[in-house]
Amino acid sequence: MVQGKTWIACGRRRVLEQKSLWYGMTLVYLVLGFVLKLIPFMGDLLLILITPMLLAGVVWGRAQEPHAEPAAKPGSSSPALALFQTWIAQPAQELMRIFTQEDKMFAAVLLGIVTLGLAMLVKIIGYLLVGGSMLSGLAASQMGMAQITTLLGMGLVAVLSLLLGMGLLFSVPLTVLANRQPLAAISVSFSACRENAVALLALTVPFFLVYLVILLAYAKSHWLGYLLLVSVGFLALPVFVAAVYCSYLTLYPPNPSGFRR
Repeated sequence: MVQGKTWIACGRRRVLEQKSLWYGMTLVYLVLGFVLKLIPFMGDLLLILITPMLLAGVVWGRAQEPHAEPAAKPGSSSPALALFQTWIAQPAQELMRIFTQEDKMFAAVLLGIVTLGLAMLVKIIGYLLVGGSMLSGLAASQMGMAQITTLLGMGLVAVLSLLLGMGLLFSVPLTVLANRQPLAAISVSFSACRENAVALLALTVPFFLVYLVILLAYAKSHWLGYLLLVSVGFLALPVFVAAVYCSYLTLYPPNPSGFRR
């Protein structure tokens, strides 16, 4: 439990040290998500596909920080241009950074494809078990059994989602920094989550509760959900990503030859 709180504190400190970069990346990502949401059906799938690639850029950039050259000062540029450069342009470049690394780009793209496939599998199982049991053609005498089937299906989908989350938690840094193949990275991430379950629960549960509140608010009112997303979610998302990166560095500390395991 203490270790999980330490990782959250580490993530918060990292975000506050580079507020414009972290919150800028979050802003760009949320705007991109809103734009993709406008694409019927395919929007959510595209977001799932590109998220590991964008996270790969974030992780790669953080790993290169000790060796990075200091950013040039805006000089005599206008305040508006300097603000755009600091809060939009540089964060966007950071998110896309992995695409400038030829030796890392292919693995990141492949991880995105694998992630999309696994997420789609869970969604299909959920549709078949939960959606199928709620067909309006069921007779009233069968409704009790339908409700039980629905609850069991929801439970199974929740378990599958948890297992998928365990596999994906460290998959990006393991792929980008430890040079693991995507499927191997997912397997190692799952094992790491299982072996450090208590600490990682302390890390992830607070952010999951934030996500759950936003999800419930969105189900009640789209506008309320969006309001919470651009306020509470906007503040929580970068801290979560940074905290996960801190936990990765603890479990897989860097050394001159790379990352262990």
